[in-house]
Amino acid sequence: MRTGFKIIALVTACAGLAGCVDDMESQGEGLSGTPSQFDAMEGRCLSQAAGMTGVPQSAIGINERLQTGGGPILTLDAAGSSYTCRLEDDGSVTVFSEFAD
Repeated sequence: MRTGFKIIALVTACAGLAGCVDDMESQGEGLSGTPSQFDAMEGRCLSQAAGMTGVPQSAIGINERLQTGGGPILTLDAAGSSYTCRLEDDGSVTVFSEFAD
């Protein structure tokens, strides 16, 4: 009987967890940034950041892939300085300093 209770408790917990995951996913509605968009941006963002900073492309790190209401964003680290790369509506990318106005 105890084993049956444990199974029911486990199934109930899993169902509750699935509901939480669904709720978390629904909070992301309206945000854009798919894995393929991020993948397509990476090389162009790193190239543009290297040209802008003089840091070799191989030495620039990607810190985060962010989904935003305005499109996908990559945050970059170039020799300890933070940069942001966003995907523009026309498909190009723009890199700018974290401290840009």
